[in-house]
Amino acid sequence: MTHTYDDRRGFVLPVAIGTLVIIGVLITAGFFVAQQELRIGVASKHANMAVNIAQMGANEVMANWNGYQLGLITAGNSTTVTGTATGGTWSVDIQNSNNFIYFLSASGTVTDGGARWAGASRTIGIVTKMIFADIDPPGALTTRGDVNVKGTAGIYGADIDPTEWGAGGYCDAVPGNDSPAIVTDGSGSVNTNGQGEYIGFPDEVTDPAIVDETFTDFGNLTWTELVTLAQIEGKDTTPEGTNITGTGPTLDGAGNCDEGPLLNWGDIEPANPCGSFFPLIYHGADLRIQSGGTGQGVLLVEGDLALRGGFVFYGIIIVQGAISTQGNGNRIVGAVMASNGLSLDETFTGGSQIQYSKCAVQRSILNNANLSRSRPLALRSWVDLTAVAN
Repeated sequence: MTHTYDDRRGFVLPVAIGTLVIIGVLITAGFFVAQQELRIGVASKHANMAVNIAQMGANEVMANWNGYQLGLITAGNSTTVTGTATGGTWSVDIQNSNNFIYFLSASGTVTDGGARWAGASRTIGIVTKMIFADIDPPGALTTRGDVNVKGTAGIYGADIDPTEWGAGGYCDAVPGNDSPAIVTDGSGSVNTNGQGEYIGFPDEVTDPAIVDETFTDFGNLTWTELVTLAQIEGKDTTPEGTNITGTGPTLDGAGNCDEGPLLNWGDIEPANPCGSFFPLIYHGADLRIQSGGTGQGVLLVEGDLALRGGFVFYGIIIVQGAISTQGNGNRIVGAVMASNGLSLDETFTGGSQIQYSKCAVQRSILNNANLSRSRPLALRSWVDLTAVAN
């Protein structure tokens, strides 16, 4: 008997195995593509996050511009400020171009995500310009009406740097912005008696353009706006005014400057804790300052100002009434503007001095956060520096 066998070797098993292999490859590829998409998504998210952190750091620096510290950066040099944000850290390099234009190079680094995902970093650049109150007194004393300089009092227009500031390099090496000693509108006369003197370049200037607005309009700021920006405000607005004694620096328990007390008017010694405090001070009535005291910054007085001995102030004093001095030791380094709309006699006696100082005028504005700001240029101020930085 003869047996015939059919060849039944099937193809199903190879096809099934091949199908499984293809499916495995597709699944693996899918996981790989998904992982790559995840990586790209996270990288894109963290890159954007790093830009936002860098921008946050730059905004933080501009919003809290410290004119005292940053004013010490000489043109062409820089300093670095660092900080933290939600999910990362930032670092801002501040380069002084010409004392009014600054270039901020801000880097943001993402710290979220652990060792696997953290580390994204982006760098941006912002060109900023200083914007500040336009208070530029034309002389050591700018006023209206009669001015009487008696005793050994003096008003001087020669530009000087305060001794404490010039020695520490806080001012220009060579002062050279000499001004008139007294600038008036011509409605009164300037008189001397005894050894009283006023010496400037020239001694006296008559400017009919001096009007009420000279003492109330300061560029983009008005007197009312300056008052609203004041950090220290006198509480007494009674007609007879207020007596103030003992102004000067105040420290807290840790030895830091306590900017809260009404009589803390900063410290004219720049190396001390309150040496960087240049307050904007406002008093809403007549004001008498007596029995010594020191201060720096900008002093605004709604009424008359009377100095009664031993008061030293570095900066700008703007008075809507009249100013007068008595006794020895009164010394104002910077400039005084007294509206004196009622044309009262303004008398300076004793050994009182008003000494012009461009450095004191500028520092009182540039070192006050309410009077000076750093803002990006209107056009083309922002650039992505990531490729350059890396």
